[in-house]
Amino acid sequence: MAVDPRIVELELALLKAPTRSDPRFLDAVLDDRMIEFGKSGFEYDKRSILAALTDSKEQPAPDDHLEMTDIRAVQLAPEVVLLTYRLRPRAESAVASLRSSIWKHCDGNWRLVFHQGTRAASTAS
Repeated sequence: MAVDPRIVELELALLKAPTRSDPRFLDAVLDDRMIEFGKSGFEYDKRSILAALTDSKEQPAPDDHLEMTDIRAVQLAPEVVLLTYRLRPRAESAVASLRSSIWKHCDGNWRLVFHQGTRAASTAS
């Protein structure tokens, strides 16, 4: 399945400053029932993600050190897409991860309903 470029743009915006810490953007993109299983092993909901990301404005965004590769999409239902990709380190201090997100198209907009990050071995391109 071809990846809807809007989903990839939104996913990238969640990794980049300043959109990553913009409460209005996050509120519009994150579904109210959104859940994240972080690579840290913790579970987050929309409220905790909003609090954490809007409080982290001074810290570099993950995209400052990582690039998105191996992007794939699977249509789970007519308006639901599973997006998977790898975040590869650009800097030695960054940790590679495998990412999966479920996006739902409703009212003309894509909204993130689930995200998971899992540590991955760094691989050479």
